[in-house]
Amino acid sequence: MRLRTKLSLVIILEIIIMITVVGVLAFRQSQNEIQSLARDLLKARTEYAFTLCELYNDAMGYPSEELKRRIRSVRIAHDGYITVISNDPERKGELIIHPSREGLNINNPDFPHIQRILEEVDASGGANRVSNFIRYFQGTDARGRQGEPKIGYYMYFAPWKWVLLSTGYERDVYASTTIVRKRVFEAILFVGALSLVLLNMTLIRMFRPMRHLIEATKQVAAGNLQTQIDVPSKDEIGGLARHFNHMLQSLRENTRIWQELEIARRLQQEMLPADTPHLPGVQLEVLSMPATEVGGDFYDFIPLDDNRFAILVGDVSGKGMSGAIGMSCSVSSLRFAVDERQHTHEVLKLANRRLLKDIQRFMFVAVFLGLYDRSTKTLTYTNAGQTMPILCRNGHADFLPQTDADRFPLGIRPEVNYAEMKIQLQKNDLLVFYTDGIVEMYNGQKEVYGFDRLREAICRHAGKPLPELAQAIVDDARAFIDDAPFPDDITLVLLKIL
Repeated sequence: MRLRTKLSLVIILEIIIMITVVGVLAFRQSQNEIQSLARDLLKARTEYAFTLCELYNDAMGYPSEELKRRIRSVRIAHDGYITVISNDPERKGELIIHPSREGLNINNPDFPHIQRILEEVDASGGANRVSNFIRYFQGTDARGRQGEPKIGYYMYFAPWKWVLLSTGYERDVYASTTIVRKRVFEAILFVGALSLVLLNMTLIRMFRPMRHLIEATKQVAAGNLQTQIDVPSKDEIGGLARHFNHMLQSLRENTRIWQELEIARRLQQEMLPADTPHLPGVQLEVLSMPATEVGGDFYDFIPLDDNRFAILVGDVSGKGMSGAIGMSCSVSSLRFAVDERQHTHEVLKLANRRLLKDIQRFMFVAVFLGLYDRSTKTLTYTNAGQTMPILCRNGHADFLPQTDADRFPLGIRPEVNYAEMKIQLQKNDLLVFYTDGIVEMYNGQKEVYGFDRLREAICRHAGKPLPELAQAIVDDARAFIDDAPFPDDITLVLLKIL
């Protein structure tokens, strides 16, 4: 075999291998990300419908036609939609909201995925917010797509016995993945075929840009994303160089986004206390873990005078950047309100009015505010929809007393009358403030970690130093969910009376 032929084959093989490796890696990464985003889209649509139901239930107490119209208007990909299925024993399986078959009862063997959803809801005891992804095949000839695989995500709204189910065809929801795979394979075939035809005529010219391309690849592997390949030719190497430059541009953009997320994370952390304050007569410890790069949980310790300080523990609805923005607004509003008002219920009332102007629609903030007086060992507090703190005393753990007014978060209604409570604390009392991320975790059997397990963990580890106690509580929850990723932000604030 002639040397020229050997070199041609080697170069062709190099090109195909390089494109294949880069393409496969890019495809796998994009496939995972696109499919994850697609599932998040289904989940977000369901949570959006669930939030609408909560708002209308709080405001009206029943599902209005306006609510049903808003749910019907939601579209997912090409043919996806949200349907609502009744779990009421008298109407079990009836379609309450559906694009074309409202009133039809589908709790029968023709719809095994619906029966499976209803069984899972019943198995959870009808727990509010029980949810799961589901995959099945289109069983009817709707839109001429019978037998196509579909993916869905459901969530149970217990007050109305509604199963909220967002569905879409996998081919539509994952359409971007198919396009990426097709483009990668087309690029490989195109460059390989073109090289076979033209390589012998352009071998000498191709060596120079190939060296540039290999050098640029090495620079990228070394972390230099600013490199560029200037190849004016219009052959396959020039096309490869242009695609390579486009890839580098995308990598730079993704790097910039991650850098901005890191900046946002640092700015968010700087808004929270850098260290727990060291105060006579009390010991404080904090453990906060966002579910993503940035989160919606927050806490703060605000000194008021020599004896009194305020404790804030809050949770903004949502995660990620939206939760982080809401968290920033919430912390600013609450710090301002603490300076302006003397009583806890007045602080939250003022903060509520400010947050209505600052946060997005359909967002809300659950927050607990306590004022501790070290001279009298009394805690005055008001709760606005936050999980009620747990008091551990003499080996027994129970919730702080609360009123009906404690269950309404900030940022929903302009006027809410909150109640102020007071409790006398004793030496060695332990107060555990926490957000709902830890109690709402569930394992593979869809069992919720819950308040009872949290109280048991607190009592079991109460004798440990506060840093070890906080970690032991989180470790207990992590063991319950088999070390799965935390689905929501988790924040623990421990206060011990010395």
